[in-house]
Order: sequence, then C-alpha cells, then structure tokens
Amino acid sequence: MWLIDTLSTSPLTFSDIQKKWLYASANEDGDPLFERTFNRYRREAESLMYVDIKCDKSDGNLYKIVRPEGFKNNDLQEWLLSAFRIANLAERVQNREDVMIEQAPPGASHLQIVMDAIDRGQMLSFTYKSHYKDARKIEFFPAFVRLFEQRWYVIGDLCDNNNAITCALERMSEICIVDDKPRLLKGVAHSQSPEQYFEHCFGIIRQHEPIAIRFRAFWPQDSYLRDVPLHASQVEILHTDKYTDFEIFVRPTYDLKQKFLWCRDKLAVLSPESFRKDMINIIKATLMNYETGDNHSIDE
Repeated sequence: MWLIDTLSTSPLTFSDIQKKWLYASANEDGDPLFERTFNRYRREAESLMYVDIKCDKSDGNLYKIVRPEGFKNNDLQEWLLSAFRIANLAERVQNREDVMIEQAPPGASHLQIVMDAIDRGQMLSFTYKSHYKDARKIEFFPAFVRLFEQRWYVIGDLCDNNNAITCALERMSEICIVDDKPRLLKGVAHSQSPEQYFEHCFGIIRQHEPIAIRFRAFWPQDSYLRDVPLHASQVEILHTDKYTDFEIFVRPTYDLKQKFLWCRDKLAVLSPESFRKDMINIIKATLMNYETGDNHSIDE
C-alpha cells in the first residue's frame, strides 16, 4: 500500500523510491530497499490494487501506476488508499496530544460478519432497533455495504419477498449467518450494482424520481462547493463575484434537504418551485421551533 500511495502522488525512479522508503513510517526499522525486495512489494501491490506498476524507460526510467483498460473501481481504490493513510497516521500520532480526529464510524464491529454473508451468498438474521419502530427480527440477504456520513449501512433483500431495505449497522444486534437458507437471486438489491442502486441518490435514501434542482451558493460557500461538489451531477450554471448558480440531477430526499440546510444562509434553492417551497416551509417551521420552543416539525 505504501508503494501505491507513493506512486499515486507522482512517478518516481527506483533511486527516488529508495530514498523515500528510508524515511517512511511504514519502514519502522529504517531498512534499505533493495531491488529484489522492491520487485516483491511491486507484485504484491499490483495484485492487491489491481493495477500495473511499470517502468517507463522512455521517460527517465520512472515507475508509474497503470490501470487496466475498463478499470471501474477508482472510488474503491481511493478509499482503500485513504484508509491506509489514516491507519498509518494513527500509528504516528497515537502518543501525540496535538492531533485531534473524528470518532470512528459506529457499527464497524459488524462489518466482518456482514461481508462474510455477502461473499458466501447467505442470509443474515439480526434484531433491528430503529428510532421509529419497536425492535424487530429481520432476516435478509445482504447485497452490499455503504459508508455515508460516518455511518455504515448494509443494503439487502428481505428473505420473504423482493423488497430491498437499508439497515444501519449500529442499530443491529444478535447478528448471525443462517446457513440453511438458499440464496435469493432476483431481489431488487441483488439485481443491481451499488452504483446502479444508488443512481441519482444524494446519500443513503432511495426515494422519489430524480429531478433537476438549481441552487445559488453565495460567496464564500460557492468556492467550497466548487472544490467539493455537493453531488456527482453538479454543474456550474452561472458565476458572479457574489454568488454561483449550480444545478444537480438528484432524488429530492430528506438527507438532501438536510445538506442544503447545513449550508445555513449561504445557499438558496432556486428551482423547481415545488422543491423551493418545501425548503421554505422547513425553514419557517425551524424558525417557529426557535421562537416558541414547541415542535413544528414537518413529517416526511
């Protein structure tokens, strides 16, 4: 992982790689990197991340990362590299008092058994406690997992029908794999890739048909949204010194509205009119909550 992470920043010669390795935190003993060891690390890295690490002799013998044609897992690869960097950083700062990090996502202790069930195509049985219903027993076939807003979710198909559901891992308990159930092959979640299932979704909620939403971000919020787009479909429509108009094509879900509100008074929805009115009503209800101390929340 260190080699992939290093070369993902910029191509390097073998000599440059050797120098960086001497001072790398992954090299705890400060051992030199010999060519034979490098080639072994290189093969392991290629196998782990499904890439090729090639020496470009026409460009100063620089080692470069080459992704196979048709490679579609760039997001997963970037996430793995990010996880490696965080783990590497954690080792370096564990005894330091000048670094503060966010709390780890809850429910991660269930990831192993969930992934085992996915790999083996078997059913999961668990008790689930939502904030809206009493605890209940759920049996379903997990299809894939997703990390969103520091929370792990598993998406799968209920064993008695084709309906897909999403469960937060931290709300699951008494979880186990059921070995004697046949695999469900035609469920909603199992018939699609994660990208297809969450197409046009802002986050974890999969409701409503997608629509084009235009919004105005005032300075300096527009600069932040230009650096980190609110959604993959985001395009810039108009830019001025005071604001920028953006447009996204997305499902108008509860979590999307939360994201717009997170931007406070630095953002305003422009269209469509129905969605703009939804946001106005939410803001009015919020104001009444503050003014009266009573609950004027809008159920969705």
